[in-house]
Amino acid sequence: MEEALTALEKIGLSPNEARVFLTIYKEDGKTGYKISKDSGIARSKIYPLLSSLVEKGLIFQSKEEPIVYRSLTLKELVAKLDLDWQKHIQDVRENLTQLDTKVDKAPVWQLASYEQAIERALYEIQTAQKSLYVQIYTEDLTPPLIKALERAESRLHDFVVILFSQHHRYSLPFRRYYKHYFEAAKKADYHGRWLSVVADSQAVVSGRISEEAGSDLLWTQNSSMVFMAQEYVLHDAYNLRTLNKLDKEAREVFGADLADVRDIYFD
Repeated sequence: MEEALTALEKIGLSPNEARVFLTIYKEDGKTGYKISKDSGIARSKIYPLLSSLVEKGLIFQSKEEPIVYRSLTLKELVAKLDLDWQKHIQDVRENLTQLDTKVDKAPVWQLASYEQAIERALYEIQTAQKSLYVQIYTEDLTPPLIKALERAESRLHDFVVILFSQHHRYSLPFRRYYKHYFEAAKKADYHGRWLSVVADSQAVVSGRISEEAGSDLLWTQNSSMVFMAQEYVLHDAYNLRTLNKLDKEAREVFGADLADVRDIYFD
């Protein structure tokens, strides 16, 4: 019940409107008096709330007395929300297109949450038109991200994905990706998982994802940072391709688990 109320509030209903809507949704054909009683909202407040929901097109009221109410079904509600949002998006597109904008590409922007970072990564993947370079853990691959990467692979020649997995589950519905294998060492280095998405050599989403130490993620169009992030992914790919091609010889030199690859210091 509480989760349903929260979901309705997210689409713009007040807490009381959400409660009234759910009361009608669970059983339509109720009078205002019965809705007031079942929802726990005073009768003095119930009729303005009902009028508001009628005006918003979320419930219907009968023409005959006694007046009773019916809510949209789930299917009807989803269709209405989709139509409303499409209209809102079109209004925003038409009105903001007319405005002049100045973009400063130098700043580095902190991403406030993990969810915001994943949303930004998804946007960059979906809109990349020339190249895409990605480092990501399977633990952070949502279904929309996987679908976006699958589509990006089909349209882009310059497409590189470095796939990490804490449990060594390397499986994606497309061919062009490199399995990293050194996740434990990488996680120790960064104290968390690593995410990097470089799109069209123009923008990067990058940083550490950590439940223990706290995530530190950024987005920028700063050319120097974009270049460094892209080169990092490329050099990861160069090394992994070399190790894959020289598999037997590489394991003879660096050990069965290739751990000695990381022994880069001259002691």
